[in-house]
Amino acid sequence: MKKYYLLFVISTISLLGYGQEKIKIIDSYIKEIIKINKIPGLALGIVKNDKIVYEKYYGLENLEDNKKVDKNSKFRVYSTTKLISNVSVFQLIEKGKLSLEDNVSKYLENLPLEWQNVKIENLLSHSSGIPDFVRYEDVSGNIKNEQMINRLSKEKMEFETGNEFRYNQTNY
Repeated sequence: MKKYYLLFVISTISLLGYGQEKIKIIDSYIKEIIKINKIPGLALGIVKNDKIVYEKYYGLENLEDNKKVDKNSKFRVYSTTKLISNVSVFQLIEKGKLSLEDNVSKYLENLPLEWQNVKIENLLSHSSGIPDFVRYEDVSGNIKNEQMINRLSKEKMEFETGNEFRYNQTNY
């Protein structure tokens, strides 16, 4: 039994050493990326089997103060969420739950008449023509979808659906 225990301990130590070497490589890489890209701060987490197995914090939360990044730091991800949304849409397509050709009106009620033929594909490709809420000072991104749709339905379409491309926050 002692023999197996000793073998387990030696194996574990060697694995930890191997893991620590990888951590050093990752840490060195992150520091280089921070330097090259002039990133004020970031949080790194390594997840394995749904558990955080390593975490490290670098730099400052923002350029306005000297608060260091920690486990409670919040970062704005802005349009990165569009990538996540796209992946989610395509996962639903793979499962047969929606299609790029589906009209948005299949999933959202009370859309303006002009929006009825906007397809999922138009939203993802910014070719919907629906009004972009960022162009209107009285529309906040924090309001409920129904309120935003109601408010934007009073505006004209920016162009005919599918005929142009224009980056548009409302699409997402």
